[in-house]
Amino acid sequence: MRMELEGKIALVTGAGGGGPGGMGKGIALSLAREGVDVAVNDISVELAEATAAEIRAMGRRAVAVPADVTKDTEVDKMVETAVRELGGIDILVNNVGHGLPILVEDMTTAEWHEVMLRNLYAPFFCSRAVIPIMKKRGGGKIINIGSMAGKRICPLTGASYAAAKAGLLGLTRQLAAELGPYNINVNAVCPAGVASNFKLTPPEEMYRHFEEGGHSFNRKFGPLPPEELEKTIHLYPIRKVTMSEDIGNAVVFLASERSRTITGISLDVDGGAYVSVGDWESYVKRRKEWVAENRKVKQ
Repeated sequence: MRMELEGKIALVTGAGGGGPGGMGKGIALSLAREGVDVAVNDISVELAEATAAEIRAMGRRAVAVPADVTKDTEVDKMVETAVRELGGIDILVNNVGHGLPILVEDMTTAEWHEVMLRNLYAPFFCSRAVIPIMKKRGGGKIINIGSMAGKRICPLTGASYAAAKAGLLGLTRQLAAELGPYNINVNAVCPAGVASNFKLTPPEEMYRHFEEGGHSFNRKFGPLPPEELEKTIHLYPIRKVTMSEDIGNAVVFLASERSRTITGISLDVDGGAYVSVGDWESYVKRRKEWVAENRKVKQ
């Protein structure tokens, strides 16, 4: 099913593919496949241009708009460049994010602030900058990349990341209420762990991929050992690794007119992480034992 996005213009932040997971790049490419022209943001000029070049090779217009989106002055210049080069902005994807799995008692104020800047301030700066443009164009779509950590405890992230992503979901709802009358939809996509390539089995191959930075876990703290990776995937009801393409597909849907009456929601694309009960086999075993014991007592 085509999403009727031909000729729309998107700005995707953190789309150079240099970060763990390459999720922003995957989103930018997914939009381009649907006929969207893309302004590719990354803090690295080279990485932004590399993604833009791939999109141009697909026959779509693309421009690199390097900027540090944690600085509002750079965001304003980035948006101005995107509009000047491509003619406007119909879709904004706030993808930049960063987490530090540090306990509150061990976290410095600077570390807390760094995570807030990337995960909450940056989407605020970018959204604020594009709102007047979208209003003039008669509508638009703002899609925030949230996280399961904003909804439930995640052992792989810390309090600062959880607080920032929870705040981002609040910002999503508030913007949806404020901008709905202007035909601007605002939604969030919430992944759990994300990898950027297909065919990630067996676990040894997954581990190699994760060592190369293919997962959204922060590389500063190293990859998961093979046994931990296998255990983590086993906890998801759908025993699959979420790919950047899966996130891209969700973004494409929310960017399209197929979602014209959807606003203020957070769409979980997480393999069922949000509804996971942990080790399923142990979960079933405990309940079978309970039922057997209680029925025995009743008889």
